[in-house]
Amino acid sequence: MTKPDWRRVTVENGLASGFDDAWHEQWWFQMEETGGNIISSYRMRMVEADAEHVVMEMPFQPAARQGTGVFAAGAIIQLADVGATSVCFEWMKTHVEGADRDNLPFPLSVQISTNLIRNTDHGKITSESRIIHGGRRMMVVESTVKDEDGRLLATVTSTHMVASRPA
Repeated sequence: MTKPDWRRVTVENGLASGFDDAWHEQWWFQMEETGGNIISSYRMRMVEADAEHVVMEMPFQPAARQGTGVFAAGAIIQLADVGATSVCFEWMKTHVEGADRDNLPFPLSVQISTNLIRNTDHGKITSESRIIHGGRRMMVVESTVKDEDGRLLATVTSTHMVASRPA
């Protein structure tokens, strides 16, 4: 395995490192340097990524729990949304002719439909997101969220509008 270039954290150098702890620490640090976001706050981790699917995980923690002691529905949905947005980026990198890999348009979630099936109060949860429609302007992603025992917690379908980034 070649050592990743840490000047800029990318999925490509994450793949090269096996998405190890050092890659995640640098990924979160970069986010926190620019004001932070939900990914670094919840310590979401990329596990697998390619043009067809992305797997992410998130540990149980006080910031992600609701008053009854289980994962907050919003945290479960957020993990699926981050995975879905990530798979949209990966899909665009390989399927959009002439795509500038460093300046892709943002696949903004415009609709999210969730079925919450069960919940958990420990361990980590994992979301697997797959493209079910890849278009130039609209993309649709299906995500499943499971607990450490492989029990289905939620199914999430999201629609993403591919919006140009402001100059």
